[in-house]
Amino acid sequence: MVRHAYFVDVMRLLARGVEQGDFPGAVLAVGYEGQLVFEMAVGSAALVPEAHRMTVDTRFDLASLTKPLATTTALMRLVEASQVSLEAPINAYLPSFAAQSCPSPTLRHLLTHSAGLPAWCPFYRDIEPGAPLTERRRQVYEAAHRTPLLTPAGTVTRYSDVGFILLGEVVEVVSGMPLDEFCATAVFGALDLPGIHFRHSDQPPASDGPIASTEACPWRGRVLKGEVHDENAWIMGGVAGHAGLFATARDIWRFAQGLVDGWHGRPWLVSRATLHTFLQRQGSPRGSTWALGWDTPTPGRSSAGRYFPPTAIGHLGFTGTSLWIDIARRVIVVLLTNRVHPSRQREGLKAFRPALHNAVMQALGLA
Repeated sequence: MVRHAYFVDVMRLLARGVEQGDFPGAVLAVGYEGQLVFEMAVGSAALVPEAHRMTVDTRFDLASLTKPLATTTALMRLVEASQVSLEAPINAYLPSFAAQSCPSPTLRHLLTHSAGLPAWCPFYRDIEPGAPLTERRRQVYEAAHRTPLLTPAGTVTRYSDVGFILLGEVVEVVSGMPLDEFCATAVFGALDLPGIHFRHSDQPPASDGPIASTEACPWRGRVLKGEVHDENAWIMGGVAGHAGLFATARDIWRFAQGLVDGWHGRPWLVSRATLHTFLQRQGSPRGSTWALGWDTPTPGRSSAGRYFPPTAIGHLGFTGTSLWIDIARRVIVVLLTNRVHPSRQREGLKAFRPALHNAVMQALGLA
């Protein structure tokens, strides 16, 4: 068992992150060899319109952690059941995806961010917020279908929210269920993790415990708390393939621990073979660090710092969230911050993340 005293430098870093304005507050959870060995909350869950203290049971808008935790895991289940193929073109499942002058990207291309799609499109700007939810979701999907490829599939790595909006739609079409319902039953329900869930845009902020506030959003005209920060996900009712999940740090640690156990041969949602397919770096296009739906450390400049190996997997979220997993050594680091509160202009987290991960690995004796 790792002694809490070993994390003195980690605790100092967390306090310094608040003091120097990298984020108003944070929760860190560290797992090692199957145990939660460190958990700590610092700072504030909200600064405006009134201050609230951060606690370890605070829920966060996970932003793009939705991609690996929800959408990618849902696709693992569909691949395992032979309901989708990674090599199938996207228009095999979404026939109205616009015909391009080059071949349609495959699910593998979308999962490795090499489909040729743009990084982001402001679909929400052309949609009436007061329109029925089904109509708003239809309009986003149709706009994504019409989005032209910037480069031929498989030639360039370009991180893309648009690609994961489409992957979320694939899950819905193939499963015959809304994305949030499929994930609630086939993923988080099956793992007994109901605390990881999508929050609908009309859901009361305090309906499932304390929640960290995010941006004072100029488009919506309010400080966001308990409603998804991403505008495209919000116009879709809070449920999308690229964003929308909320959870606590301990929830995410439990999810990651199950995944690690599955990799090492214990029963999990999918077979070890499927996990190996998804969690290994693909190496295509050349120089890409992406596995399927998960990233791996970028040599020399990873947010995971110096001590996570190339076989580690992880992902970041725009709101200030991250998850890194050293599968072989069974290390899990969940860092959740509200760095976009009350403004997204904070940039200190970029330097803070690798320093924190280095300190955690040093505390564990793995540096």
